[in-house]
Amino acid sequence: MIGLLFFCFVFQYGLSFDTEVVVLRAVRGRDARLPCGQGKVFLDGPESYVLWLKNDRDFLYRFPNDETERRLVNRIFGPSCDAGSCHDDTSLLLKRVSEQDSGIYRCRVHYQASPSVDYVIDVRLVDSPGIPRIYNEAGEEIKRGYVGPLSVGSDLTLVCEVDDDQPDTLVYWRRNGIVIERAHTARPGVLRADVLVRNATRAELDAHYECLAQNADVTEALSASVVVKMYLPPLTVEIRLNNNFDFEAGQPRVVDCVVVGCVPPPSITWHLGDTLLRPTVHKELHDGNYTVSSLTLAPSLRDSGHDLVCRVHNTHLPKAVFEDKVTLNVGYRPLCITTREETVGAVAGESETVTCVVEAAPAPLQFSWTFADSRTLYTSVKEVPGHHHRYSSTLTWLPREGDVGLLLCRATNAFGEQKRPCSYTISPGGPPRAPDCVVLRSYPSAVRVQCQKGWDGGRQQTVYLELQNAAGKNVYNASNAAGHFLLPDVDDRNLSATVYASNTRGRSEARTMHLQTITPLSVSGNVSFLIPS
Repeated sequence: MIGLLFFCFVFQYGLSFDTEVVVLRAVRGRDARLPCGQGKVFLDGPESYVLWLKNDRDFLYRFPNDETERRLVNRIFGPSCDAGSCHDDTSLLLKRVSEQDSGIYRCRVHYQASPSVDYVIDVRLVDSPGIPRIYNEAGEEIKRGYVGPLSVGSDLTLVCEVDDDQPDTLVYWRRNGIVIERAHTARPGVLRADVLVRNATRAELDAHYECLAQNADVTEALSASVVVKMYLPPLTVEIRLNNNFDFEAGQPRVVDCVVVGCVPPPSITWHLGDTLLRPTVHKELHDGNYTVSSLTLAPSLRDSGHDLVCRVHNTHLPKAVFEDKVTLNVGYRPLCITTREETVGAVAGESETVTCVVEAAPAPLQFSWTFADSRTLYTSVKEVPGHHHRYSSTLTWLPREGDVGLLLCRATNAFGEQKRPCSYTISPGGPPRAPDCVVLRSYPSAVRVQCQKGWDGGRQQTVYLELQNAAGKNVYNASNAAGHFLLPDVDDRNLSATVYASNTRGRSEARTMHLQTITPLSVSGNVSFLIPS
């Protein structure tokens, strides 16, 4: 009955016995993975599959199966990865190979639209090679998994030895996955491979050196490895300002110092002149290859011309100094001296002059004047004598009909244009307005007159005071730019006073008061009267 079933199985799958046999070696006691068709099998439809048989009678594995069907979508088959090792799902895994695992294995690929193909493997067992051991140039075994730290320009020697006398055993070095050196026989029963690095460069940082011993085709090689550690000075130290070395006084600005290639990550200090500054942020990027220290700086004018220094310290390179520095240029935009709006009295066809005064550092490059109709004029810059960082500019123009409204003055220097302009209101000019006056008498024969001047009409004004007797004759007259008058020995009770203001464009209306209405007071008292118009 069993023979009949086996005959039916062989008849169904059409096993052939003339297929080329590939001999592959596996190590006793370790896992082995047998490839089907060198791991390049592509199934052409939902009815295609792979079968593994041993000695053409024992069924071992079918692909796809229930487990793989759950994992795969649209029957697109690829490698599976587990614990960092990847393999093709059509391969056959033999766990802890023993003597009974040797023999003939057949992988049959049953295609949906093509004839089936067989791959036959003869698995033969070999003993495991010796375990690789790595030594340094002093003959000391390296067991900690790394070598160094090294410095740039130093030498490195790595020696790998494997105890093995099997003729097919290969011992070789790989650097970052690339074979670089093969072993020779050092002495009977010992294979040795050496790696010698002269004048080490930065490229050796974190280089992975692996010594492998292999004598099988389908069993992973035995290996031992070390990683190279290094102490490295920075490649670059750079204060990044984006080519903008101007700092506006009192305005915070973030400055970065970027250190590239320093191993281990360095400590970074900031210095402004002789002052040690405290950074606001310190961070490491890209596995420590980039170190960035950020400083928030709000310098004052007295810091201008001083050096801002970023200094890098690698504790393992104490004699080396690495730094970058920039010279600060500190200033500020122009500021208007006056905050109040001034009034300018203009007369069409009559030359008018306005002066704009600002504080700035450095000096303004120019002044611009903008009229209410958006017309803009530009004027030159003058220093104001006796004042540090103070500058002025004068605009002289011939007003036109309709030149009324706001006139804005802005200065511009290397830090930009003035944010808040100096503001002037252009109004029609003419004679001044009449002053408002107060009469003060502290004793019978003396009178003090104090006047509050009105708008000057666009030109400098003078206040006039005239005294008339009862007959209307002028008995006293005086003028004063401030509008303050002292009238001694006034004892005639029938006097009257006339006050007015005048400029080059005319005089204001006059205001008159009769002084006999003022009653004399004691020396200890005084009284005030407004002169009626």
